[in-house]
Amino acid sequence: MESLFIGFVKYTVKLMLSPLVLAFIVFVIAWVCHLKRPQKRVASWLVTSAITWLFISSQYVFSNYLLRPLEYAYPVLTLQSTRWQEAAYLYTPGCYFYDVDTVEVSQWPRCSLTRLTQTAMMARISGQTIIVTAGHFLEDPQTDYAQEAKRFTGYITNSPVIALSEGSNTEEELIALYSFTGDVPISVVTSATHMKRLMLIAKRVGFSQLIAVPVEHLSPPDFDIVLNMPSISSVEHTHRALYEYVGLLFETWSGKR
Repeated sequence: MESLFIGFVKYTVKLMLSPLVLAFIVFVIAWVCHLKRPQKRVASWLVTSAITWLFISSQYVFSNYLLRPLEYAYPVLTLQSTRWQEAAYLYTPGCYFYDVDTVEVSQWPRCSLTRLTQTAMMARISGQTIIVTAGHFLEDPQTDYAQEAKRFTGYITNSPVIALSEGSNTEEELIALYSFTGDVPISVVTSATHMKRLMLIAKRVGFSQLIAVPVEHLSPPDFDIVLNMPSISSVEHTHRALYEYVGLLFETWSGKR
């Protein structure tokens, strides 16, 4: 399990990479500079920079440009593809689950819903065994992500579902998977933004035969260079891309130690 310190560092880094948070910090610095008369020119420059950064991050052409190298590093594999059917297992890692009293589909955020649904649809076609991972990392420590994912997936497919209730991050989940399967062909279904980092960690864990099945694409494969009205969705996409790039840098550095 991740230590509280590591979890706090990850949360802080993710928070600081938000374009809104970055802009707010710059505005605060600008306000402090404005209080000091000699620094008013610096304050003006900082405010202009913060506004410009927010505007740029709110443009889909910018967020799509950041997302594309992450999301299309691996080809799109549809249900009609035969490539993923060559695997011994279908695997999808954890994302999140809301343990609230509501309809089943509303308990899952988009990342979980797309991963689990696509995996279940693939299993309905091929009959392959599904493996889901992740343990007690949610807000309620009693909630077992893998067991909840197994229950939900069972509504969609009759294929066997194996729940490995271990791991609170990608590396821990992949270690649990490797301990169970060894290095065999496995089709990995995860968010397109997450796939590149997952495959990098998987190689370090010992996998060499994984088949990437990216889902939940946030950017189109092709896009026009046009301006749009500032969009909070684009800001969120920019945030997600920045977080993944920092994660890739960290994992690359970790692998070289």
